[in-house]
Amino acid sequence: MKKWLWSMLVVLVMMVAPGVEVRAEDYAKPESIPSGEVVGDSGYVWRSGDPETLVHIKTGEEYTLPIRVSVLHNIHAIGDGRFILEGWQEWMVWNPHTGSKTVFPIDAGSGLHAVVDINLAADTVLWTDDKKYVTTSLSGKILGSIQAESMYEAYGLLDDGNVLAFVDGQVTKRTVTGETIETLGSYTGQVRGASSIKGSNQWIVAKVGESDTLFIFDLVTKQWIEKEAPSVRNLIWNDGVYYFTIRKMYTTFYVSYNVATNEWREAPIDDVFVQKRGSWYVFSENRSAGYTPESFWKAPWQLQVSVPKTTTRYEVGHPYEVSGTTTLVDGTTLPIPATELTARLAYQDDPFVWEQGKLTLQTNESYDMIFKWSDFERRLDLWASKYVPLTLDPPTGVLGPISGKTAPNTPVFVSVTKNLYQSNSSDSLLNYQSATVQSDESGRYTWQPARWFTPGSRVTVKIGSGSGVYADPIELQTVKEIEDTSSNGISVLTKTVTSGVTLKTTPNATVDVLIRSGKYYEISNEQADEDGLISIKEFSTIPIDIGTKVYFKLKEAPASAFRLTTVDTRVEPPVFSWTRTPLMYDKSINITSSTNQAYRIYRNGTHVATTRVMPYTFDTPLKEGDVILVTRSSGDATYELTKTVQAFTPTLSVTDTLVTKTQATLSIKKTSTATVRFYVNDKLVSAKRLSTTRYTVPAKPGDRVRVKASVGSKSREVSLSLPKTSLSTLSINDEKSLWVGYMIPNSTVTLKNGSKVLATGKSSSTGRVTLRFTRQPVNATLSLTSQSGTFRHTQTVKVTTGPTPTLVTTIPSSASKTLKATSNVSYGTLTLTRGSTVLAKKTVTATSSTLSFAPQKKGTKLTLRLVTPQGRSVTKTIYVR
Repeated sequence: MKKWLWSMLVVLVMMVAPGVEVRAEDYAKPESIPSGEVVGDSGYVWRSGDPETLVHIKTGEEYTLPIRVSVLHNIHAIGDGRFILEGWQEWMVWNPHTGSKTVFPIDAGSGLHAVVDINLAADTVLWTDDKKYVTTSLSGKILGSIQAESMYEAYGLLDDGNVLAFVDGQVTKRTVTGETIETLGSYTGQVRGASSIKGSNQWIVAKVGESDTLFIFDLVTKQWIEKEAPSVRNLIWNDGVYYFTIRKMYTTFYVSYNVATNEWREAPIDDVFVQKRGSWYVFSENRSAGYTPESFWKAPWQLQVSVPKTTTRYEVGHPYEVSGTTTLVDGTTLPIPATELTARLAYQDDPFVWEQGKLTLQTNESYDMIFKWSDFERRLDLWASKYVPLTLDPPTGVLGPISGKTAPNTPVFVSVTKNLYQSNSSDSLLNYQSATVQSDESGRYTWQPARWFTPGSRVTVKIGSGSGVYADPIELQTVKEIEDTSSNGISVLTKTVTSGVTLKTTPNATVDVLIRSGKYYEISNEQADEDGLISIKEFSTIPIDIGTKVYFKLKEAPASAFRLTTVDTRVEPPVFSWTRTPLMYDKSINITSSTNQAYRIYRNGTHVATTRVMPYTFDTPLKEGDVILVTRSSGDATYELTKTVQAFTPTLSVTDTLVTKTQATLSIKKTSTATVRFYVNDKLVSAKRLSTTRYTVPAKPGDRVRVKASVGSKSREVSLSLPKTSLSTLSINDEKSLWVGYMIPNSTVTLKNGSKVLATGKSSSTGRVTLRFTRQPVNATLSLTSQSGTFRHTQTVKVTTGPTPTLVTTIPSSASKTLKATSNVSYGTLTLTRGSTVLAKKTVTATSSTLSFAPQKKGTKLTLRLVTPQGRSVTKTIYVR
């Protein structure tokens, strides 16, 4: 058993080559795998027989095994082109290309019974005989052994030549003789096998009784990775991603799992059997068609075929379009060209025509068709018949007749069935009757039922048996035995014992009336008077009483026009109506009525008042879900109105939004009883209430603000995105006549001194705006407003005293023609003089300015002077060097 387990684990986990590139709109094309069993990731298949051979998957090169291995798990790929072969009482390392062989004699007690792991990097092989684990070199030299302590442990080889052990809840690194070098981790439960994932520094570990979880131990992080994955099968690792199948809720899923990103992808692939052949996936239908793990997502796995029809059966001789689709593993559905579909019969030999995706069935039979595309088949049972026309005239009344039209001289089976709910089995009305009639030369058929049939009966016609032709059966139903309120030209004015049943229709119209009481019935034709009224208080044998049913329709109308009314009281109930539908938060209800009678009022099943006075006021406002019942009785007749109190959708709008750098103040209009909540970037925030209509929320430019007003379960939302900008701070002194900054994008920006407009401007899409204005006196109060729709931003500042200018300059040489001066202000006039001679003069627009002048002699004294618009100045004396 343990030998088989180790063999399966070694085969289970492999690295694979890169997948086939597949276009998104296409399906993957499989690689061809020759017959035989794939040997790990060696690139060969093993073929049993005499002799046994290895065949290269790509080149087809074939090599005969030097000894018999009998089964696949007795041959192991080392990874460098060589193989370990297990024969009868001997092991052999064999190179098929050179023919070299190294024999491992199996001595009694040597432990060389089954290969557990091969590590080419360390030139070692791990063996076991279920009692101990033995490490040898690939040349057969025994390097050490470890005694097995229980059946619940696992060992494997590391690249440094040591052994990785999962024993007694500890993950340890050991020497080949069993001495512990390092404890790498711990675990719970019992291990029943482990296998290394080559190239990933990870190990797949199987635990007893935990088949619903995938356990991975990472050697680098020394951490366990656990993922819910029931019944993992067919596991392959490639480039950091695990591929495998799982089984949950009776469905198979194909899965890819990236440990590093925790990305999990799955797709259901039920009703197919997936197998792993080496580093490929195949379907059981064609084991020679191999898909790489990534291309398997685009592998077709299901064929669907549709043969649409508009009739119950397929019509003989009629060509039907056949469409096919294939479903890929990732769920994509692709159409299949009609030219690639084939059709055949499963076993019978009935004639049919298949041409360019069209199917024509040529005889009255049930066709067991098999459609095929690629390696997939779909079986459909198609019933074909020779169709004839068939119609059914609407039944003309409770006496019939039943008629219609079909092909000439064709038998038609007609039946009338009374619905079971209409009355008990002792009812004198008909339960069921039927007959087969022959159509005449024109195709008309007629049948007169022998007995009455009640409104609510079902009339069915179909082609008679043995006719050799077919039509879809037709079923019509006369008036249903329920209160059908749709109009049939007659209205009910009264339906009580004392006043009888009063009908109103057009003057002098003839009306078919059927009256039922218990199991008795009568039928009559009644004529309306000049006012269109018909009064029915009793028939010849049946008096009007509680429970009496009366069917009625205009004589010329079909039976489907019958309507039913039932006498349910002795006197007319006292009718009334809601003046206004009760809603949540209402404190009172109001009733409209033409009579002055007392009402009984109930709230949630509790009687709260009996009153003649309306409106009625409750002690507390109505809540959503409250059930209000108002009744009024007269004799045995009771009339009632019931209403479940509903919430109503509130009104909500945002009329103004004041935006600052850190908050927004919203002015809203809403239903007064509605509660309001604010969300910033979909996160509920606390709002500061300034008034019943103004609220401040912590939101900055660019945030999305959502306002939600609620009345019970009903709500309304308004969302707005605050303009995205960096709001500049207004700063103006008595020297400035220009301000540049950022406001609300695409807004109108206004600068005022009191009510006087100093400047206006339009901001750009980024919010940048330039304002030019006359210089303002110190301590003047200025206001700045930026407005775009309902969004606005405001600032108020006082004009400050301009700073005393400073001046820093470069020292010119006798060859210099320019001089650079830097100040703390960006306005004023800069003058360079030599004595009384002005060498250069410039208006300052930036904090750094350059003056141009003629070169001066060394030692010449120059004076540089900056004067602001308000007369503030600074002078600098320099000497030419």
